[in-house]
Amino acid sequence: MNNLINWYHDQIAANNLKHDHAQKQLFNELQLFLNSFAKQNFITRLFNKNKKLGYYIYGDVGRGKSMIMNSMFQHTETSRKLRRHFHEFMRDIHTQLANIQINDPLSIICKELKQSYDIIYLDEMHVSDIATAMIMKRLLESLFENNIYIVTSSNCHPDKLWPNGLMRERFLPAIETIKHWLHISCLNSNQDYRLLNNSFNHLFVINQANANNQLEQLFEKINLDNKVDFGSIKISNRDLPTIKYSNECIWLDFSIICGNMRSQLDYIELAKRFKWFIISDIYQLTIDQKDIARRFTWLIDILYDENRNLALSSNVPITQLYLDGDFANEFERTISRLEEMQTDEYLEKS
Repeated sequence: MNNLINWYHDQIAANNLKHDHAQKQLFNELQLFLNSFAKQNFITRLFNKNKKLGYYIYGDVGRGKSMIMNSMFQHTETSRKLRRHFHEFMRDIHTQLANIQINDPLSIICKELKQSYDIIYLDEMHVSDIATAMIMKRLLESLFENNIYIVTSSNCHPDKLWPNGLMRERFLPAIETIKHWLHISCLNSNQDYRLLNNSFNHLFVINQANANNQLEQLFEKINLDNKVDFGSIKISNRDLPTIKYSNECIWLDFSIICGNMRSQLDYIELAKRFKWFIISDIYQLTIDQKDIARRFTWLIDILYDENRNLALSSNVPITQLYLDGDFANEFERTISRLEEMQTDEYLEKS
C-alpha cells in the first residue's frame, strides 16, 4: 500500500519540502481517511449512513493545500477517482443541467458520475455566482446520496462561502450540508510557501510612464515569428475588443476584460486559446467595485490553473489593487497568485 506519510517524510528528506507541523498533522489525518476509504466497499458504504464522506481543507493562500491535494489524489488507491478545479466541475454541471429537462436533474447527473467515480477531488472551492450558489445544496446531497466521496480545498471556512452574496439565506443549507458530511480541517501553517522562491521577473510594470513601451517590447519579443492582428475576437459568441493579438499572445485593456460583463466561461475559453496574456492600465478599485474585483479574481484563478504567462501594468502596486470592500479578503488569494506568477519557478512550468 502506498503510504501518504512515508511520501511526506521522503519529500522532506530529499529537501523537496520543509518540515511543517500543521502539514504533518493533516497528513496523519488524511492517511487514516485513505485507509478507511480503501477498506470500504459498496455494502459498508451503504450501511454507514452517518459516516463522513470526505474532507474540506481550508487555509490561507500558499499554505500547501494544492501540494496536499496532489499527493492525496496520487495515494488514493482506486482508478475510480476524478480531480477537477471546482469552477471547471461546476461549468460541466451547469452544461448538463441545460440539456436535461426532467425533475431533479442533479440526481440523474450524480448517478451517472457514480458509474465512473467513487471519489472526486475539487480544487479551490469558492462560490462566486448565484447560479452555483442556488444549486449547491441539492448537488452535494445528490453526490452524498450516491456515496461519492468529496475532497475539496478552499481559502475559507465553509461558513464564509458566498459572503454577502445575493439571497445568501438560501445558500446557508448548503454550508450545513458541507459541515455534516465532510471533515472540516484548517491548515494553520505560518509560512506562505509560494514566497520562498524570491527570484522575481519584472513582468508587472507598476506606476511607470513608459509602461506601455515595456509591454510593447515584451509583445514583440513573444511574437517574433507570429502574425499579429488587431481588433476584436469572438469569445463565447461575443466580440471582445483587443489591443492586439497573435495565435500565442493576447493584449487586453483591463477595463474591457474585467470592467465589462464577462463570465468565467469567457476566461476559460481565452486560457485555452492563448499562452501569454498582457493586461494594461489596471487601476486601484474602490469599495463599490467588487464586481470588477471578482471578475479579475476569476481571470487570475483561471490563468494560474492553466499555467498561463501574464504581464500587466498598473497605477498602484498589486498589494494595493483592492483594499476595502466585501471581496477584499478573497482578493488576498489573487494577490498571492499574482506574486507567484512572477517567479522563475512558475514560468518554468508554464
